[in-house]
Amino acid sequence: MMPMQPFWWDLLVLALSLAGFVLLALANDREGKLLLRRVPGRLPKVVLRVAGYGLLAVALVVCVLGWRGNFGPFLWFGWLTVAVLVWVFAIAYWPWRAMQPERQLRASRSKAQATADVGGVAVPAPTSAALWRRGWHALLVLLLIALPLGFAAAVYQAPVHPLLRTDAVKGQVGPWTFTLSEEEQEPPEDTPSGIPVKHLMLRFCDACDADIRAAWLKLRPPRPPALGERFVGNRWEREATLPIPAGIRPEDQLWLTVVGKEGQTHHVALDVAQVSPALAQFILETSR
Repeated sequence: MMPMQPFWWDLLVLALSLAGFVLLALANDREGKLLLRRVPGRLPKVVLRVAGYGLLAVALVVCVLGWRGNFGPFLWFGWLTVAVLVWVFAIAYWPWRAMQPERQLRASRSKAQATADVGGVAVPAPTSAALWRRGWHALLVLLLIALPLGFAAAVYQAPVHPLLRTDAVKGQVGPWTFTLSEEEQEPPEDTPSGIPVKHLMLRFCDACDADIRAAWLKLRPPRPPALGERFVGNRWEREATLPIPAGIRPEDQLWLTVVGKEGQTHHVALDVAQVSPALAQFILETSR
């Protein structure tokens, strides 16, 4: 599952991407002449290109900060595609755009044919090739409109990353702050061995993550060397599969144990119902 930010984050990425492409277009001779009514000089072109690529890079940074490194670049590429399509349509139908001589000639011929039947001259019907081209053009336009709309709808309806949900628990263990969340808001799942398990995710702050060697999670107080289930994975998505032992009681707590790279060990007890209401309900039902 991917992380999710408020929709205005998506609008910010789209605005930055679109602004970047506009600046890059202004650095081009044809688009620059169309929009600025003059061809930009050499130095303005360099400035426009640097600023354009800079805005695209800022959009990438916003995506990585908002949606992490695993999904951020993918989302950035998607919004770049939307921005390109928006800009292509905008530049194609720009109100200042002067008609090319060929288009003017075709327009004048069409106008002459439309009025020729007044003098008794038959207007030639469109050929099958012309109708075929018009159909493909209409289909292409529909696809270009549907693709960004479908991408935007998929982003808007995508599930929230567990560590970014409002029910994620934020706390501190020793000198380090963390965020802990159940992966799915469901009761523990059964395994082939008959032991129910619960999947949880953990993330430390960016500044303190480099100081941490490992982290464990356990129901009931840890007793070395039995510290619990170790979290595995990268810093953005550490995961642990927590077995639910037999005889667990509603008053038992979740214990997070963290060992730093310098050897210091810290523990913190967490209320089960705060971390996972579904797990707390499961423990209550099985303890009866």
